[in-house]
Amino acid sequence: MDETTGAIESEMAMLLRLADRNRRSPALESTLDRSAYLVLSVLEQHQVANISTIAEALRLDASTVTRQVVTMEAAALVERRRDPADGRGTLVVATPHGIAQLAATREVRSAVYADVVADWSPADRGTLAALLHRLNADLDRYARRH
Repeated sequence: MDETTGAIESEMAMLLRLADRNRRSPALESTLDRSAYLVLSVLEQHQVANISTIAEALRLDASTVTRQVVTMEAAALVERRRDPADGRGTLVVATPHGIAQLAATREVRSAVYADVVADWSPADRGTLAALLHRLNADLDRYARRH
């Protein structure tokens, strides 16, 4: 392993640790948990989706998504409906409450990150966003290959 790759690995480990710690900060206390945030983000894009579509978008097993959706339904964030095209299938749609919670969570989380990078130049913030997008795409490709 070369020095740069070792530094990337070390910084990623610390990034994940700090992200986990920050999720429990008072600023984020009343926001959606990560799984609900991501499921609602998929539903925001698709309007309505079956479990398989959500699972594929999030790179999760359908059984995991089903458990998350059941929890979210109990919290009135989503509704499950029978798929009219396939009576055995289930469609998931975000409720108005779920969409409002997604928007509120996105606003709070964005404010936190705005504060974290407040001293960064717009160019540096743009570079970070682009590199994180690239890293996520490459991590996804790696996982699909292995």
